[in-house]
This record gives sequence, structure tokens and C-alpha cells, in this order.
Amino acid sequence: MDDVKKILVPVDLSQATTILVQYAKGIAEKFAAKLIFLFVAEDPYSYTGLPVDIRLDPFDEGLESYALRNMKSFLEKNCPQVNCACQSIVLIGHPASEIINCAAQEDIDLIIIGTHGFTGLDRMIFGSVAEKVIKMAPCPVLVVNTFKEEG
Repeated sequence: MDDVKKILVPVDLSQATTILVQYAKGIAEKFAAKLIFLFVAEDPYSYTGLPVDIRLDPFDEGLESYALRNMKSFLEKNCPQVNCACQSIVLIGHPASEIINCAAQEDIDLIIIGTHGFTGLDRMIFGSVAEKVIKMAPCPVLVVNTFKEEG
């Protein structure tokens, strides 16, 4: 773990992301590592169940511009507080797959990912991106429970 130079931090831009950034910032500063924030806009076509790839260009462009706008706002709010190099990536697709592919392509040394802590029916419906990333990532993964209740 001495060679941590690039840390991938998948973010969903929710309130919990702030907690995740604090963990990532601390670790990045200790290793003098670069932070790469990744936002994956969920591909709505993945839920259609259709074997044909149907695209609606105006919708796709709107989704991408929405994601880029939100990521820019996130970086403006959070990156000035980070004392290390920052980069952002915005992708559209299945979150777990995109995170895993990005980690491989960017030669990431560590992934720091948050978990929503879903259980029961919520977990069956929404799945666990963190669990999929842990199982398939090409590097170590640190999971942070960003929704842990006080007390």
C-alpha cells in the first residue's frame, strides 16, 4: 500500500458524498496521491430489458450535460478544500461496470467508495454497487459507510 499514487472516488453527488470526500482527502494527503472523482450517470436504457440498443440523442445529451454540470458544481465546492491534485470523470452507464473499467483504464491504485447500507427489499431492488466493485475491482477497495446513524 506504499505505492498509492492514484485514488478513484466514485461519487453520487448526494449529501453522503461530503463524508466520502473527507476520507479520500485524508488518505490522498498522506500518500501525496491524485484524487480522481468519478460520477456515473445511470443509463436509463439498462432497465428496459430490450435486447436492442435504443438511443434518444436529445435525452442522452441532456443527461450528459446534467451530469457534467453537477460534477462541476461538486468540484468547485469540494476540490479547493483538498490539498492534492484533483481530476473528474463523468460517464454514462452501469455504475459498477463503469467504476471497474475506469479503475483499470486509469491504472488506479485504490478505490474509495461509499455505501448506502441498503438491506432487505431495497438491496434486492437497487443492488449493491459497492459489493460489485469489491468483487471485480483491479485494485484494493476501501468502503466507507456514509449513512451510519449516530449513536
